[in-house]
Amino acid sequence: MNSKSTGLKSIAYELNLSINTVSRALRDCDDISEATKEKVRQKAYELGYIPNNVSQFIKRDGKKLITVVVNSFKNSYFSIVCEKLVHIISEFNYDFALVYSQKSKLDLDILKQCISQRVDGIITLLEPEDDVIDTARLNNIPLVMLGRNVDKDYIDLVYTDDKLGGQLAAYYLINFHHLDKFVYIKLANAECSRRRFDAFQKAVKELNSDAEIAVINQNQLNTKLIQLIHNQYYGLFCFNDELAYEALKILNKEIPNVRKVLPRLHIVGYDCISTRINGFTDLTSIDFDYDEICHTAVKFLLNRFENIKLEQQKIVFTVKLHQRKYI
Repeated sequence: MNSKSTGLKSIAYELNLSINTVSRALRDCDDISEATKEKVRQKAYELGYIPNNVSQFIKRDGKKLITVVVNSFKNSYFSIVCEKLVHIISEFNYDFALVYSQKSKLDLDILKQCISQRVDGIITLLEPEDDVIDTARLNNIPLVMLGRNVDKDYIDLVYTDDKLGGQLAAYYLINFHHLDKFVYIKLANAECSRRRFDAFQKAVKELNSDAEIAVINQNQLNTKLIQLIHNQYYGLFCFNDELAYEALKILNKEIPNVRKVLPRLHIVGYDCISTRINGFTDLTSIDFDYDEICHTAVKFLLNRFENIKLEQQKIVFTVKLHQRKYI
């Protein structure tokens, strides 16, 4: 059953109308009363059904359209992933579209935009809101989330081992550099950020029960981070490399050439950007196989094209520590 008939059937069931009546109401046919049309339109909106009266005539030479959703064009991790996804999707002879969201999560407005453009599947780098998953299910739009994990059904998941990443950061900072004061720089409202911190904190306490850990977010880098460094919090674990480089930039502005002036200062990021994009300062970071996670995300989507009713697909990829070269 296609997404259109599924949506019409749901609306008809909710309103105790025939599918034909619902279809004609959405097409604004003259033989349907205005009261019924309004009732059908309202229920369609509540259920997230998107009538597609114009875009159904768009031809794509039989190609499926896969959309990737991001909320930043400056994020280097997003850039690497999107470039790889473009190549992989093109290899399968599918069309590709990049959708930008101004919000931190994939919201219903973005999903409705995708549905109105007859998107066949979505790979999102943002965590979806609950109503997005319900609406995608109603419209038979498969969702794959890359890089993050949520405890929700219907959406397929491809992400890295946040727990192991947090542990590796703790082992490196304590076993290699014998530090006892740490800062975790978090990404607000991200489940994967909480998992990385929880694993980091647990590993730190297992290695040194007297260790101190401070937690700050991006907006506090210019204030609290400087204070913490002056108080000898020299072990920094950052949610991702973007935050790590921002922290390093701020510290270098306050203390020029900070890593030489403070040799006990050590920073661990996540995503290992410096090994993939020229021009980035080498940084100790949690690394993983970008090619493998991107291929898997596309594969999961193709599996859904074959069978939308598959059990949830989920895979966690291992990570390793990349140590920066000391000069």
